[in-house]
Amino acid sequence: MANKVKYYARNFQDIRTELVNYVKQYYPDTMSDFNDASIGMMLLEMNAAVGDMLSHHTDRMFQETMIDFAQERRSLLALARTFGLKVPGKRPSVTICEYIVNLPVDGDTFDVDYSPIIRKGSKVSGGGQIFENIEDIDFSSPFNNGGNPNRKVVPVRDSDGSISSYNITKQEIVVNGSSKVFKKVVNASDSKPFLDIILPEKNVLSVDSVIALDGTNYTTNPSSVSFTDDDNVWHEVDALAQDKIFVEDTNRITNTSKVRPGKWENISKKFSTEYTDQGFIKLTFGAGMKDATSLKSFAADSTLVDSMTLLMNNMSLGETLPANSTLFIKYRVGGGAASNIGVNIIKTVGESNISVYGQDNTINGAVRSSLKVNNILPAMGGSEELSTEELRNLIKYNFSAQNRCVTLKDYQSRVRLMPGRYGVPFRCGVTEEQNKIKIYILGLDSSSKLDNSSNSTLKENISNYLSDFRMMNDYITIDDGKVINLEFEVDLFVDKSVSKSEIISEAIDEIKNYMDITNHEMGKNIYMSQLIEKVNNVGGVLNVIDLRVYNKVGGQYSLNETSQAYKDDVKKQIDISDEYTLFGEPNTMYEVKYPNKDIKVRVK
Repeated sequence: MANKVKYYARNFQDIRTELVNYVKQYYPDTMSDFNDASIGMMLLEMNAAVGDMLSHHTDRMFQETMIDFAQERRSLLALARTFGLKVPGKRPSVTICEYIVNLPVDGDTFDVDYSPIIRKGSKVSGGGQIFENIEDIDFSSPFNNGGNPNRKVVPVRDSDGSISSYNITKQEIVVNGSSKVFKKVVNASDSKPFLDIILPEKNVLSVDSVIALDGTNYTTNPSSVSFTDDDNVWHEVDALAQDKIFVEDTNRITNTSKVRPGKWENISKKFSTEYTDQGFIKLTFGAGMKDATSLKSFAADSTLVDSMTLLMNNMSLGETLPANSTLFIKYRVGGGAASNIGVNIIKTVGESNISVYGQDNTINGAVRSSLKVNNILPAMGGSEELSTEELRNLIKYNFSAQNRCVTLKDYQSRVRLMPGRYGVPFRCGVTEEQNKIKIYILGLDSSSKLDNSSNSTLKENISNYLSDFRMMNDYITIDDGKVINLEFEVDLFVDKSVSKSEIISEAIDEIKNYMDITNHEMGKNIYMSQLIEKVNNVGGVLNVIDLRVYNKVGGQYSLNETSQAYKDDVKKQIDISDEYTLFGEPNTMYEVKYPNKDIKVRVK
């Protein structure tokens, strides 16, 4: 009869005990010394240690396959890929800039022949950040590309009161980030199914255009026109199985400049993108082979070879890159919370493509050099890549919705997936009132403080983005959220042997860290018992005697007030005596705006 082994022991002590019992039962004559110092016990304990480590790593591997318990970012990204979720990277801020040029007089108006065109992708900067315009800016037109009026004409008068020139102002959207081009020569070894290419920067916002040109001897980057040539362009898709994209239909005429006609188009030149756990972006190309010329060298009818090729080549997952070609990838870098800057910061004209077509080259140069810029709104919407916890929640909520916004959580997670070039709010809250889906958003200002004055462009972008995911009978409104600024006063009973200044400093840091806006979401309750526990754990603190919370309103603070009752209406002390909780609402978020002065700790 075979020896029996029990498999339920998993830790070191249990495995050691099982091994000792096993040897005692089946090999009593071989080993009888079970003293801790014996050679036999050393071997048994080494086996027990190996078994303990194997059990630990088995548990860890299983844990990493579960959304709720996975700890490594790469595990969550793999789960997101399995569930068909495309995880965004950093997000850029968005703002509106005024572009001002000085044009010469022509009769009773400005000379339109000298009106410049600032090409898409021209750079402006300020506050250490670079921004680009997303559309051509044509000063000869009183409208933007969307058909909205955006031009202002102001005469410039000399000392005699006569008009000497005109200042022409255009308001246009600019997005944080700058464009770069990555080049790769595609050799025969690279022309293979599912080729992966990783771009060299970690702060890639988006891949704007990919083209493959015949030949391998290119020394300069292609022109901007080449990046839009349909014969060379490879299209980005959410998944390689996607065989259609929605593009502008140039063969149709629209009856309004605000709406561009579109159509669905079948494609085989395609690629997908995803972010790695190290923060890089990876492009994956298709797997189908379109070229069958090598088969025609055999002694077979060429017509039959073509027919056989159609049968054996599956282009549903896209084409492979052609050998002996050069791949050019145009992408944008930047973004992050640091790209949120204040008003009147963007004032420098950087590398720009400005075209002036007047007859006098001297005046053309003067017009180009007269260009000035200024952002009339704060740049908002920039944020860092999702944290591990944010990514975990995003996967769970997205998977349940399957790309549809059914529940309020679906809307909240979907807003976070909006393409980065259009901005994203720092926090959003969603509620339903009288069959209306109400979305409240908050951004960050240039000091990384909560800001509830987001621009209308960001709101429109969110509205347009959600239109394809909402339920048919859902009506959506997007408004600014409310910031509730707080002040804390804490009284502590402390150990006399510990430095009071050190206790006060550590207690303030604990309150500051607990109230950090990155640790909370809109509409969530803040529990004072948890805060008291953290302060109690500070070395030298014997007890928290009292904790008072005040609503700071007006002046340097938000004008919003909490709906929670006050204990003192004059000082606006919030009554937390019953549940010891600051209650959240879907449209509000709490913040200690100036922690260095709004957190006060006294010791006894």
